[in-house]
Amino acid sequence: MNMKKFLRTQILFPQYLGLAPYFWLIFMLPAFSVITDIQGMAKYFWLAVIVVYIKIYRDSFMTAKHFSLRVSIQLVIDMTFAFVFNYIFLFVFTSFLIGSFPVSKKVFKRLLWTFYLALGVSLSWILYIVYTGTTKIDIFEIALLILSPALPVIASRSLGEQQAKRQALREENQRLRLLATERDRIAQALHDDLGQSFSLIALKAEVAQKFMEKDLAKTKEQLEQIANESRNDLKLVRQIVRDLKNETLIQTLHEASEKLKQAKIVLLVENETSAMNWKQEVQQIFARNINEAVTNAIRHSQADIFTVIFNEDEYNYQVIIKDNGTGFSLKEKQDSFGIIGMKQRIERVLGTSSFEAKNGTQITLTIPKKKGTEN
Repeated sequence: MNMKKFLRTQILFPQYLGLAPYFWLIFMLPAFSVITDIQGMAKYFWLAVIVVYIKIYRDSFMTAKHFSLRVSIQLVIDMTFAFVFNYIFLFVFTSFLIGSFPVSKKVFKRLLWTFYLALGVSLSWILYIVYTGTTKIDIFEIALLILSPALPVIASRSLGEQQAKRQALREENQRLRLLATERDRIAQALHDDLGQSFSLIALKAEVAQKFMEKDLAKTKEQLEQIANESRNDLKLVRQIVRDLKNETLIQTLHEASEKLKQAKIVLLVENETSAMNWKQEVQQIFARNINEAVTNAIRHSQADIFTVIFNEDEYNYQVIIKDNGTGFSLKEKQDSFGIIGMKQRIERVLGTSSFEAKNGTQITLTIPKKKGTEN
């Protein structure tokens, strides 16, 4: 694993969030300071808790799998720091996470109320020890305690949606530029290959016409050359038409963006550029499954964000398709949702597929690289 990939998969936050999650890490500094006076192994224990907390916080943005569990663990640690150290600002991290991660509205409301319950209990404890004189705090600090952890939920929800829309717009603009480049390439091929060939055919036809009455052998030779050239041109035209009919990922994503936009769903794509170089056969299989997933999302998901992630390693091509909708029952809906068809396309090339329906829908499709077919 190269450094760039390691940073993207293990350290950095998703691009659509911008710099906001790094800004909120400022609130982690006081958390380290509150344990500086602890002695012995207890200090290392609490340091480990903070490190685990940061890791869970970061990883929670990367996958919808076990998202509610991750938030629950964070809330437990938030409350622990509030009761043990009277430090409540860890709730800011959980607040930003709930507000920024693209989950369904149903899941968002459930997590939001769980967050407010945990925050309310912790604030009650802080206010209690202030009231009993165990610690001192002024009115301004009390207001800050109440507002600071709570506001990022609503603010980051709006921020996350805006960032997602801006990223989707940038991706679509890049997609349109690539499509324009491909159209220019085809136009140039038509001009260079067919244009020259048609000129040659016209010239040979004129020559044949001149020899028609004087030299039948040369006339026949010219006509045979015209026939051969015409057959070659026909093959070229058929190849161009075949290429135009082939489903490429860039064309599929462009059409998907338009369809999803009409349904008020934002399309986000990761690692799109590298996938444009995958073999045509691989692109076509993934493109058809993406089309199927888009149709399902529009009809059934009630999502507002649809994400496609392209991955590649030494042995496999992989596409992860997910949304933040309501999910579905695999046992009840697999026929109507086209799951069988998607599985069959992947299995024909000895690939694998998996389907999850928690906190939305996630489809993982993997096609092995055949020996000698890697890009």
